[in-house]
Amino acid sequence: MEKTPETEEKTNQQEQQTGSPSPGKGPGRWEAIKQKILQKAGPWIERAKRHPETAVLGQFLYNVGFWGEYTARRMVRFVWNCIRKAGERIVWLWGLGAGLAGNALKTGVQDLTAPFTRMANGAKNIRARVQEEKQAGTAHAAKEGLRYFALGVHKYFPLLGRAAAYVLPVAALAVFGYTVHTVLEYNYVLAVEVNGSVVGYVQTEQVFDSAKEEVAQRINYAGTDREGWTVEPSYQIAVGEEVMDENQMAAAILESSSDEIQNATGVYVNGELVAVTTEGDVLQADLDSMIAPYEDPENPNLTVEFTKDIRLENSLYFTDTIVPVEQIIEKFHGEEQGAVYYTIQSGDTPWTVAGSFGISVDELQAQNPDLDFNSSSGFPVGGQLTISQAMPYLQVKRTLVSTYQETIPYNTEEQEDEDLAFGTTKIIQDGAEGLAEVTQQQVFYGDSSTPSETTIIDRVVVQEPVTKIIAKGKKLANGDLASTGSGSLMWPVPGYSYVSRWMSSYHKGADICAPYGTPIYASDSGVVTTAGYHYSYGNYVIINHGNGYQTLYAHASRLNVHVGQAVSQGDVIAYVGSTGNSTGNHCHFEVYVNGVRRSAREWFPYK
Repeated sequence: MEKTPETEEKTNQQEQQTGSPSPGKGPGRWEAIKQKILQKAGPWIERAKRHPETAVLGQFLYNVGFWGEYTARRMVRFVWNCIRKAGERIVWLWGLGAGLAGNALKTGVQDLTAPFTRMANGAKNIRARVQEEKQAGTAHAAKEGLRYFALGVHKYFPLLGRAAAYVLPVAALAVFGYTVHTVLEYNYVLAVEVNGSVVGYVQTEQVFDSAKEEVAQRINYAGTDREGWTVEPSYQIAVGEEVMDENQMAAAILESSSDEIQNATGVYVNGELVAVTTEGDVLQADLDSMIAPYEDPENPNLTVEFTKDIRLENSLYFTDTIVPVEQIIEKFHGEEQGAVYYTIQSGDTPWTVAGSFGISVDELQAQNPDLDFNSSSGFPVGGQLTISQAMPYLQVKRTLVSTYQETIPYNTEEQEDEDLAFGTTKIIQDGAEGLAEVTQQQVFYGDSSTPSETTIIDRVVVQEPVTKIIAKGKKLANGDLASTGSGSLMWPVPGYSYVSRWMSSYHKGADICAPYGTPIYASDSGVVTTAGYHYSYGNYVIINHGNGYQTLYAHASRLNVHVGQAVSQGDVIAYVGSTGNSTGNHCHFEVYVNGVRRSAREWFPYK
């Protein structure tokens, strides 16, 4: 029996009411295939569900599918608008075309727009035809309109295919490009799930790891009854959610893990949680009051801070860790045992250093076990001592950057002048000090006005110093030339270092013991000013080295120079003997600087 639309509609209504097909209609072929596939693939699907990667992949594919469908819908409208605007633009360009190019463009435009133009015209004709046929009745008019529409589709359908050959590839490419661009622009984040519920979103897993460490620190501070606490998160990809930082994520984890928490202020000292209070504003005000007396808003070069890094963090903390704010303030204003480092200076002894720090020598030794104060080398100059003493728990540190000017001393250059008499000098160029601008950084602790640390940050020379140039005469009265001494003396009796007596209040020089006839050498270059005999010195020589230096050699057996003779450092000037007031062979040696007798030991400390 042939079905009419009325009977088919009744059948559909019956199926909807009963929820099953009409009698005689079993499951379709495709339904049976679907069930068979699910039966075979069921175990594999269940196994895949147990892996977190499957959830991440499924979520990603779901996002791609959802946004792909959404993008396709938007692109349909976008493509249609582009086609319409392109058609308008092409029509405008058509007026600019000419020759074969114009004809080809015209043909392409006609192929592309013909279906849409005919469609628009057909719609107008259908409306007009329906209006005309309404006189014969509404049903008749509708029937004629449908017949007219069917004839139009049949007649112009090939044109639609020709247009589709142009439009569909372009539209497909546009949809693909737009979809890829849109998906890449999405802000993908990680949804963190703990104990079966999402606690927040993070940009990377490292943020959660840092938050986990922060939670562990709060738990360790809270006590040992939570030592077994662990948290194992799972992650899912999410799009465009607001992400949390480490502190926010730590609070979210605590909120999902325990109900014994509340909002409070954590006090961190050098990164370690040391206290929790509900009166963070009171604590902050107290910290500000400790800093305020040292601040100077008008001095941008002054930085005031605590010696320790203090951080107040508002977040969730365990209720049983909260303490009164007065307890924290008392700790901050109290003292702790700290280490002071002292560098041993020349003249220091264990007793003087221990006394200056108010401790005993035994305590000082116990705090520095690497040094043995009882040995000769156990208290070396420049060595560092560690001294433990009570120090403020929280000390104010002031760092001041300042600039000052300092003079730069000038150098003196000496030039020998052969036309200038020996022993005389002449200034060729006056010296002048330079000027430098120095930037320094000084660190002060507490109320001290003396800097504990000073560091030179920069040094700029504003004015260079001018070298002083002095000419020194070399010309002797007899026409010979003498050289001014270098100021670096040599031992006058090489090979013999035993000195029976050094200079003292009752002895004028150094007595260098050596065998009779041993050569005596000039300690430096210069001119012989004295060469003769003295009742006390016996045979003796005096050499003027210039620069205010003179040397004397006495008790010689005989002399090898004469007055006015120029000598060089290392020349033989006499021979060891025991003339004058002497009891044995030796060389009596004296040094004068600017007329003042000086001990030779200043130049020869190891003899």
